[in-house]
Amino acid sequence: MNFNKLVTDINEGLKQNISSRKENKYISIKEFDLIYKKYFNNIKKDRNLIIKCEENTQENLVFILRWYYQLWIELKQSQIEIYSIFPNEFKIINEVNKNNHPHTPRTFKVGTIMYFNNSGYSLCNWLNGIPLWDNLEDINKTLRPSCQINYNYIKAVKS
Repeated sequence: MNFNKLVTDINEGLKQNISSRKENKYISIKEFDLIYKKYFNNIKKDRNLIIKCEENTQENLVFILRWYYQLWIELKQSQIEIYSIFPNEFKIINEVNKNNHPHTPRTFKVGTIMYFNNSGYSLCNWLNGIPLWDNLEDINKTLRPSCQINYNYIKAVKS
């Protein structure tokens, strides 16, 4: 999924309900229609969208945007910025180690540049973080390593 798919679903209508048994979430087509009419009126394919959301709908918005569409969003209190282009580079802002990320193969220090590495084999929970790796050469191989780094440990590097 991506930003263009979100724009298409808003313009043409969502074709199926959004649901996850693991996350215990269900968004019906009707509920999605109500959400997009309220928040996505000004969406354009080529630019970021900033929306102010109510506290009771923020959780569903984050689920739709991160889990279903796999978009990069930044949360600031009751405001969500939805990026039209997913960043490729991220900087570690809090050390990632075995204590806070048990699945990580090694420690990543503050300031380490990480690269987005989404593959069909990734077991990433997009509600918590995204698949990243620190060696760009490894990402170009057939078997591409990655590990989930949670959102509060990274910041997108603006290009």
